[in-house]
Amino acid sequence: MHNIYPVLFSKIIRGYNMIQKKSANILVIDDDLGVRESLKMTLKDTYSVFTTSTIDEAISSFPSVKPEMIFLDIRMPKSNGLDFLKEVKSVHSTIPIVIITAFPSTQTAITALRNGAFDYIVKPFNLSEIRSTVERALHYRKEQSKTKALIYKMRSDIQKNFISTTQTLLLAIDAKDSYTAAHSKKVSWLFCLIADELGFSKSQIEILRFGAFLHDIGKIGIHDKVLTKPGKLSKEEFEVMKHHPEIGYKILEPIDFLKDGLSIVRHHHEWYNGEGYPCGLKGSEIPYEAAVFSIIDAYDALTNDRHYRKKYSHKIALDIISKRIDTQFTPHLTEKVLDIIDKYKNYHHI
Repeated sequence: MHNIYPVLFSKIIRGYNMIQKKSANILVIDDDLGVRESLKMTLKDTYSVFTTSTIDEAISSFPSVKPEMIFLDIRMPKSNGLDFLKEVKSVHSTIPIVIITAFPSTQTAITALRNGAFDYIVKPFNLSEIRSTVERALHYRKEQSKTKALIYKMRSDIQKNFISTTQTLLLAIDAKDSYTAAHSKKVSWLFCLIADELGFSKSQIEILRFGAFLHDIGKIGIHDKVLTKPGKLSKEEFEVMKHHPEIGYKILEPIDFLKDGLSIVRHHHEWYNGEGYPCGLKGSEIPYEAAVFSIIDAYDALTNDRHYRKKYSHKIALDIISKRIDTQFTPHLTEKVLDIIDKYKNYHHI
């Protein structure tokens, strides 16, 4: 009886090793049952193989299967494999897709590869070739995932370095005008809060918050005498001050990931009636995010001490902005933004 234990132990180890080997999920999409079963039988000892007969079934299975590789029939009833190929690659760029076709042609191969296919195989196929294709495809996925992770880290490091650099620039402005740096932090925070309430996506807010934070970066190019003048600016001095949005825009324009936030930097002083600067945009010509930010910018400026006047109360600041609707600020949008500001007036940031 005691001899049964080594046998059982050996079976357990073999079973464990088989589980260990199944390190990848493979999805087969083909309306031909014979093809599906053939691929499954060939690969099931090494991989977890899932099969579907339609693209709709495949789409439904994605969340649970999480395929690391796909075999895809290029021609199926009511479906076009190429359309599915493009859709998957646009969302899951590292998943290798091997096209299955019974009608090989140079044009078919070129079209599939141009649309992101890793390779293609022809029915009826050589089963030994299938294993080789799978190994190459999964190796490709592993290398692609490593590259993607490396690129993400590099972008993250660049972004961190950029933030450090811009904070240094803001400190340089702070040395000239202490109001500007504190103002930039507050309006950036308030813009994120209000943008979320207005329905901006998280990805939009992530980019636009940099534009809000850096909207006054161009003041680094404005002379101290103008920037910190205790009284009202002369006409000539105001013309100089009006250059700061363009200066800021030119400083930040070369930075690619900030592209979508530059409208705030350049256009936060545009007026609804077209009398703002630097471009004199009017009404709907003003980018939506810049129109939102201009209200926030004005509110924070009004409720803080400036070189040329004392701060206004929360209520008076709201009244001043409301009176400028249709001239400086966009109708309807302004009421929404002021309602949100009023809602959060007890936050210590405001």
